[in-house]
Amino acid sequence: MTNKTIAQALIKAQQFEEKDQYEQAYECYKYAHDIDKNDTEVLQKLATSAQMLQHDEEAIDYWKLYMTIKPEDPISYTQLLDLYFHENKYEYYMTRAKLKTLEGRLAQATDDYKKAINNTTDDKEIINARYLLAQTFQVINKPMQAIDEYLKILDHEHSEAVYLSLANLYYSEDKQAAIHTLNQAIEEYPENTQIKEMLCKIYLSTGDYGKAEKYATNNFDRIKSMLMQEKNDEAYGLLENLSDIEKKQPQYYALMAEYYYNIGENEKTLEYIDNFEQKNQDSPLPSQMRALVYENLKNEYEAHLNWGKYYIKKNNMELALDEYLNAYNEKPDSIEIIKELINLYSALDDKFACAEFCEKLVAIEKDDTATLKRLIQFYEEQGYEDKVIDYLQQLADKNPRDYETLLKLAKHSQKNRRIDDAIAYYEKYIKAAPNSDEKEEAKVQLNRLTTGDTAEEEGFLDKIIGLFSKK
Repeated sequence: MTNKTIAQALIKAQQFEEKDQYEQAYECYKYAHDIDKNDTEVLQKLATSAQMLQHDEEAIDYWKLYMTIKPEDPISYTQLLDLYFHENKYEYYMTRAKLKTLEGRLAQATDDYKKAINNTTDDKEIINARYLLAQTFQVINKPMQAIDEYLKILDHEHSEAVYLSLANLYYSEDKQAAIHTLNQAIEEYPENTQIKEMLCKIYLSTGDYGKAEKYATNNFDRIKSMLMQEKNDEAYGLLENLSDIEKKQPQYYALMAEYYYNIGENEKTLEYIDNFEQKNQDSPLPSQMRALVYENLKNEYEAHLNWGKYYIKKNNMELALDEYLNAYNEKPDSIEIIKELINLYSALDDKFACAEFCEKLVAIEKDDTATLKRLIQFYEEQGYEDKVIDYLQQLADKNPRDYETLLKLAKHSQKNRRIDDAIAYYEKYIKAAPNSDEKEEAKVQLNRLTTGDTAEEEGFLDKIIGLFSKK
């Protein structure tokens, strides 16, 4: 029934507008808006009506409410710009900056935020504009300008959000500055969990594990801090007393692995690393942890192999390649490392190195037809006919009824004037292949080879080429 009442109010408003009775239409829109304040169709008509009647303050309120409900719709921004232009330059530039942000013109938005700051003396308005300006600088990757704006805010008003934003900006470039900022914040907001969590994170990354333990807000961070200080018994006590839910988390398995690594139980360490990896397959940490264990065990092959996998997941292909080659040197007959090198060289688009290790692989895995086909394709592209024929013959030996391989052998033999071989392969192909246009063409080629037509044509062609090559 509510929708019907709104519909009736809108019809009545339209009737008033047709008679130029705009104040009465405006009252109908207000009536409809009172029924449902989130109806954006009604709100747009109400705001437009208020604006036309020059009820500017009311129009501003309605457009601002519309903006809140539909922040992605530019109509409220453009209408507010008209309303603010003469009366409120601060709000004009703030709205223009937000519109430019909506349109993806972030660099231009920063100029408008600065103009907004220059058009007000109100501290709260200045701080609001600076905060949005700082956030925009962060998005367009101008950290120093963002830091400058946050510091200016702190000169006038302290805020947990500003401290955290500032510390996050410092984190990647200057961890000591981040620590200094967070220590200031924790003095003012001693119970703020986010500040404590970030302090713990930074102290863990800088190796100050005692302070990391002090600010740890959850069991996992607390245990991690203890293990890094080799407080193994205390850490194990906490691990044992974790809830059933916590013991199903990936962090639990990682910390158990770290505990057993600390006390030198390598087999248990590897067991928990496997469990951790099953829970978090994209993490590079399991490979790093395995590498460290195998270094302790003096197993150079496994250490290099796992360091390689670690660097792959860290997207550092050059270091991964170094580690894989070291592993290969330790164990050149390892199918695993050869396959890893093939995959890596393929990712690096080094086709020749990839082919080199494909050859090593088929020399060990005699039945690897997929790699044989890969080699055939590579050498066809490079024009190495002897290699192509050699690998095609290997492929045919594995499956004498593979008529596609037989046809390729026939064509490559014919191309390289190995006439007897070409005849033999065409005959085998014709016997094995199903009827097709390709098979009919093969019969034609076989006939030409056996009757000598091809030889005559090729001899004539050689004479022509020789004639033109004479000086």
